[in-house]
Amino acid sequence: MSTTLRSIIEKFSVEDQKLIQSKATVLAEEMVRHAGSLAEVRAALVKTQEEAARVLNVRQNAVAQLERRSDLLLSTWRKYIEAMGGELAVAVRTETGTVIMLDSLSSIAKPSAPRRTRASGVARKRQTRPAGKAKVERGGAAVA
Repeated sequence: MSTTLRSIIEKFSVEDQKLIQSKATVLAEEMVRHAGSLAEVRAALVKTQEEAARVLNVRQNAVAQLERRSDLLLSTWRKYIEAMGGELAVAVRTETGTVIMLDSLSSIAKPSAPRRTRASGVARKRQTRPAGKAKVERGGAAVA
């Protein structure tokens, strides 16, 4: 039987367990605050790529690719952060050091409605002109 950190902590008094939990919470918040990547945020929140993938309804390798990307849409950031149990907040820091929190951005505040798309393999109907009708282009030249 392997020893886990949880099993070790359970041997401490209730007071010590509460102290450990509060320090762990502070450290996790600090890790999130100074995270340099999405993967670090996920790790600080003690989530796996598999858990994120399940919530996002994608495969684990898609989460791995997402975490490596350097250019993401804000809506993608929002979905990822919400999958980790958080909420995306956008702040603007001016050159004087003033921080402005953006309360809402219409493109990220609400999930977008799903776009209607054709089923794959369904061809678009080609528009045809009745026989004998000509398409007239500029200059009066008729093209059949």
